[in-house]
Amino acid sequence: MECKVCTECLPVTEIILDEVQEQDFTQSLVLPDYDPEIFRVICCTANASVTDYKLSEGKLSYELSVLIRVIYCSEDSPALHCVSQNAVYSKTTDVPEGCDRAVYFHVKTDYQNCRATGKRRLDVRGAVSIRTRVSAERMQEVICDIGNADNGDNAGLQLQQKSVTAVSEMKRTSRNITLSEDVDLGTSKPPVEDILRCSARAVQGECSVIAGKLVLRGEIIADILYRSGSGEDSSMQSMHLSICPYSQIIDLEGIDETFAGTADAQMISFEAKPTGNDMRTLSCTAEVRLMCTACKSRTVPIVTDAYSTRAGCVCESENLKISSAPVSVSETFTCSAAIGSGENAPEQIHDLHCHMKNVSITPLAQQGKIRVCGMLCASVLTGNSDGSSALLEREEAFEELLPISIRADEMLVFAAAEPLDSSYHLGADGSLSIKCSVKLCGMAYPVTNTTGVTGINLNPENAPSCDSDCALRLYYGTAGEHIWDIAKKCSTKVSAIMEENGLTGDVLTKSEMLLIPIVY
Repeated sequence: MECKVCTECLPVTEIILDEVQEQDFTQSLVLPDYDPEIFRVICCTANASVTDYKLSEGKLSYELSVLIRVIYCSEDSPALHCVSQNAVYSKTTDVPEGCDRAVYFHVKTDYQNCRATGKRRLDVRGAVSIRTRVSAERMQEVICDIGNADNGDNAGLQLQQKSVTAVSEMKRTSRNITLSEDVDLGTSKPPVEDILRCSARAVQGECSVIAGKLVLRGEIIADILYRSGSGEDSSMQSMHLSICPYSQIIDLEGIDETFAGTADAQMISFEAKPTGNDMRTLSCTAEVRLMCTACKSRTVPIVTDAYSTRAGCVCESENLKISSAPVSVSETFTCSAAIGSGENAPEQIHDLHCHMKNVSITPLAQQGKIRVCGMLCASVLTGNSDGSSALLEREEAFEELLPISIRADEMLVFAAAEPLDSSYHLGADGSLSIKCSVKLCGMAYPVTNTTGVTGINLNPENAPSCDSDCALRLYYGTAGEHIWDIAKKCSTKVSAIMEENGLTGDVLTKSEMLLIPIVY
């Protein structure tokens, strides 16, 4: 005997690749003829990012860019100078096949060393790690109901159903965009002589579905440190800018207003150059990767148990993962670090820059929290009374438990921790206290675990025994017992028990004697 079941296929987001690759780099930087000779290296940084990638025939190929910056001073002047060079590497890895795959990169610099091998030459060595995570949708078939059998007889099959909100359709894509803006310094800032540091982060704003298109808005927040003047008259200037507002229309085939859109903006590269005859204009160029998702959700009844009143019934069950709509993660916390008065106490602060190192992000889905831990790295560019500069660096471990509004059994999180604003307090004793506001931003994919029936086998030769001479049975039910369990045990219908005993809930609120109608 077979029953006709109604099934649906639901997409489940899973990680199909999670691996780390390493890339060593060795670069020689030769100073241009117009730059002064090297006397002392102040600092060296290496910022790495994946600029482009391609998925094809089980292969993931991507371009890795490592931007090296070295700040130094000459023997004749305390003024700081910067020399930079970009190194590009091609990497390839195998990726399992899957439908609608999405790729996430997290790149970190493991170390970088710099030494002057001559008055106009610098050798830089280092290594970066690239963590690559690829997610894809696995289609999962679930039984949601039974249909009418060909002979109109479903052998008294009874179903226990649980309604869940699940993603029924998901569309994803990524796009790289290039943004540019010329920033006029006006008369409030001195002209730019040399860019010493420039960094930026992408801020994702509103994301909505309009007329079958995904519409995104956002902007770039840039931090720039530059030198004005030269020689003894040089000075350090810092800027915090909101630039390059963008509005993008993304085509995702098949979406409409029933879809909800989310997006994650990831900074790929940022560059600022002085332009104009008076060097009072900064030409800023940014490249951003937009990770876009549009999904449709609906309520689906899932069969969690079944039995028959007239035939033996064996159910095949398995654990089902039900994906909910992805949610944007945007949480802020504060980290701190301290440099004691005995550790080369600064006389003057030119610049404070913070970045994160060895960040680990662990979702605690059932607690509704995300654990974020790592190292806060603070770099303080200081000045002395003689005009010379030095770099103080400090690393402090941090751990934060961030509450989020997501409740789920499991959660996939693709996010990054980025510094927002940094501040310092220079004490009278020369101690330096540093505070940094950090934002965790990205995407979270909630998953609910439930047991679902994946197969129903009926055997009329193993029908439940019942006394055909009686219409009712007596059953003593205990408080907390489920009506479904009683009906299954007695081979009758839940509705019949509830109607006969005037029950309104699915669970007995008190222990009592029940009348059990016999259903054939």
